[in-house]
Amino acid sequence: MSRIASRHRAGLVVLLGLAAAVTFGPATARALDRSGFDELGQLMDTARLAEAPIFAPATWEKGDKAFQKAEADVAAGKKQNTLDEHVAEALEYVQNALKAAEVAKLSLREHLPPRDKARTARAPTLVPELYAAAEAQFVKATAKVESGDVKGGLKEAEKAKPLFGTAELEAIRVDILGAADRLIAKALADDAEKYAPSTLDKARGARQHADGLLVANRYGREAAEAEARRAEYEARHASNIGLSVRSLNRNDQAWEKLMLVYEIQMDRVGRTFGLENLPFDDGPLAAADTLIARIEALQLDQRRFASQLTGVSDKLALCLTRLDLKPSGDDPLKLASQLESRVGELSQKLQTGQAQLAQLTEEHQAVAGELEQRRAREQRFRAAKSVLSPAEGEVLYNAANDVVLRLHGLTFGVGRSDISEEQVPLLEKIKQILGMFPGARLVIEGHTDNSGDPQANQQLSEKRAFAIMQYLRESMMVPVDRIQAMGYGAERPVGSNMTADGRAKNRRIDIIIME
Repeated sequence: MSRIASRHRAGLVVLLGLAAAVTFGPATARALDRSGFDELGQLMDTARLAEAPIFAPATWEKGDKAFQKAEADVAAGKKQNTLDEHVAEALEYVQNALKAAEVAKLSLREHLPPRDKARTARAPTLVPELYAAAEAQFVKATAKVESGDVKGGLKEAEKAKPLFGTAELEAIRVDILGAADRLIAKALADDAEKYAPSTLDKARGARQHADGLLVANRYGREAAEAEARRAEYEARHASNIGLSVRSLNRNDQAWEKLMLVYEIQMDRVGRTFGLENLPFDDGPLAAADTLIARIEALQLDQRRFASQLTGVSDKLALCLTRLDLKPSGDDPLKLASQLESRVGELSQKLQTGQAQLAQLTEEHQAVAGELEQRRAREQRFRAAKSVLSPAEGEVLYNAANDVVLRLHGLTFGVGRSDISEEQVPLLEKIKQILGMFPGARLVIEGHTDNSGDPQANQQLSEKRAFAIMQYLRESMMVPVDRIQAMGYGAERPVGSNMTADGRAKNRRIDIIIME
């Protein structure tokens, strides 16, 4: 039955049909068929992306060892049946590792955010030793969950939380303060401690302040980054002072170069005010006096312009008076603003009417759009209901107004979670319905009746939901962030467990469609 279902699992066809595809005979009769080995390698890459080595370490290790055996078979040119046995063994372990990893993620979902935050902060790259220690503790938790000790796994995961928190903080500190630390170290190498101690102290103080802000609130990056930038600036400043003074002490000719540098900068200021060359041949005071004289001339021009503005102010005040308004002072900008405000008042009524009309139009469009959305959703709902027969299931709304496909007809063998050929027609109908809701998030829920062991029912419901999820993901290319599987065992009955008909209704798969 699993061989039939595997036809619907992309990427596993060759692997699951390997035993039937092998042609036995002398090893030298034909070249070694390594297609199954190559497919296994692709599956292992998929499992690594799903972090199976982290969330199912024991099962993954067994699968990896079996893969290494198969790899050695290929390298040594072993018999086909030997290679096939090791490939099949590795395949079973890797598939189980993927399933165990999903279960571990569900069991430890409350403890995943600290790890995710540390990875977002690039802790594996910026502080690899701290992150490795946290990850090692976390693997202890996943190993216990994998072995069936969920309670023990939660305890171990609790110990990993502060380790991930420390790794996250240190990664953020390295990210924000790293440049400042390097520049301060460079300033020390450039003798800033000797020649620019005050400037160096400013850099250290800004760096310390940024660090304090991060310790108080590691997510308040804006203020900390501003202080870090100030520390970088002061550190570069200290380096430049240190290098300049050290150069002057070593070479008397450097004094001339330093003077020329400052003269060049003063010339730049002079050109801004229309002076081509300052008279440095008469000394720095003459150059400064020339620059000051030009500035004073510009100030005189400014006073003349101010007088002209006074005339403008008088005319604006007269205009306001004629409009029955009292002028607010003599600032021409304020008077112009007051006049503009008055003109605005004269057109306000017209603008108000236009705004009201636009608002009514917008509200009408919004209501029409909402009605159209509701109508389209109801059409999809009715279309979905028409696809399923009463024996296969029903389409309904839940309390959150999400569409629910309640699939009583999607049955499994006793204690089984693999998809059979008889289920394919109904699954194709489900795909047809899901195609009516593009972009929706999907939750696959597995449910059982209350017969048997509750824990076994819980695990069975999870496996069945996971099997349906994998089928839909692979056959419809549903992104992993839009679909998840949950198992509830017998916790959420929809019928009475006291009757056979009620128990049959309770053994079901629910697909929640959240638009």
